[in-house]
Amino acid sequence: MKQEIVVCENLSKTFTVGSSEVKAVDGVSFSFERGEFSSIVGPSGSGKTTLLNLIGTLEVPTQGRIIINGTDLSHFTRDELTNFRRKNLGFVFQFFNLIEGLTAFENIELPLIFDSVPYEQRKQTVDSLIQDFNLDYLRDKFPEELSSGERQRVSIMRALVNNPILLLADEPTGNLDTKTGRAVLDLFDSLNKERGTSILLVTHDLSAAKRANRTLHMHDGKIAFDMKMEEMIEEGI
Repeated sequence: MKQEIVVCENLSKTFTVGSSEVKAVDGVSFSFERGEFSSIVGPSGSGKTTLLNLIGTLEVPTQGRIIINGTDLSHFTRDELTNFRRKNLGFVFQFFNLIEGLTAFENIELPLIFDSVPYEQRKQTVDSLIQDFNLDYLRDKFPEELSSGERQRVSIMRALVNNPILLLADEPTGNLDTKTGRAVLDLFDSLNKERGTSILLVTHDLSAAKRANRTLHMHDGKIAFDMKMEEMIEEGI
C-alpha cells in the first residue's frame, strides 16, 4: 500500500495587492503518494507556483493545512518550517540559483554545510552523486563555465544531496532550449523510476507536464481537473 507523502486540505492563499485581495490558491485539496511523479500545469496567474510554494513551505497558507510525510505543518513557526524544509525538501528552479563564486562541487555541497555535516562525509556524498550523474568533468568548474543544461544538472544534484523525501521543481526547463529541456525531463524520469524519487513539477508547458504520471490542471486558483497519464491519453489531451 502506497503512503501519502503530501496531503493538502482546503488550502487557500490570499495576497494583498494595494487595496485589493487576490486569492492565488482557492480551496485546493489533493494528496500525493510516495514515489509519484506529478505535474501541476496552468497558465500564468493560475496559482500553480503559489501552490508549489505552499507545499514547499516557502509560503504559509491563509487557510487549510498541509501534511508532509505524516507531519502536520499547520502550527510550525517560521524557524521550524525552515528547518523542516532544509532537512526534507529539495528544490529546482528555472534560473538555477547557483552561487557564481563557488565551483559545481561547492554549490552541490552547500546544503550539507548548512546542516553542519563533517567535511569527509560531505565529500563522500557529493563525490558519489557526481559519479552517479556521470558529471565528474564539471566538478571544479564555476557556473559561468557551464552550459545552461549543465547548470540545471548541478542544481538538481544540489537539490538531491540531502536525500529529500520530495523534489519540487518550478519551471525547470523554462530557461533551456528544447533539446536540453528534454534531457532534464529524461533525468527526472530516471530519478523517479530508478531511485523512486517523489517529484512534483510545475510547468506551463503541457508537453513537459505529460512526462509525469499524473497532471493537475489549475485555473483561477482551483484544480480544474486531476488526471492520470493514461486518462489524458484516452481523452486525447
